[in-house]
Amino acid sequence: RSRGRDRSRERSRSRERSRSRSPDDAGPRNKKPDDYGVETMKITDDDAAFILGKGGKTKEKISRVAEAEIELFERDLILELRGSKLQRRRAKKYCEGVMAQRTGPVNVTEDYDDDDLTMLLV
Repeated sequence: RSRGRDRSRERSRSRERSRSRSPDDAGPRNKKPDDYGVETMKITDDDAAFILGKGGKTKEKISRVAEAEIELFERDLILELRGSKLQRRRAKKYCEGVMAQRTGPVNVTEDYDDDDLTMLLV
């Protein structure tokens, strides 16, 4: 019984500590790269649905692996990619790859490599 209370207190203390941090204390994680920028892509309604995925999961996964911020403006059918030049390039490449899957098989060649590609011959 006392273990449960101890865990609850610890979680409460942890939340209090995290709330007291200011954005300036967040460290280099929130620092934007020098080449930070924004790119937009005009997409179709079908592509928007495919990029978004169920519950927005596909968009979140692309954003995570590209290390870029991705926002989909569904009304305007605009995909906004934010991050460094490399992050935006990767996000665009990954989005284009996902959209291409909607219409058929996708062939990936070595010229797609941004140090993020592993090719296996099967």
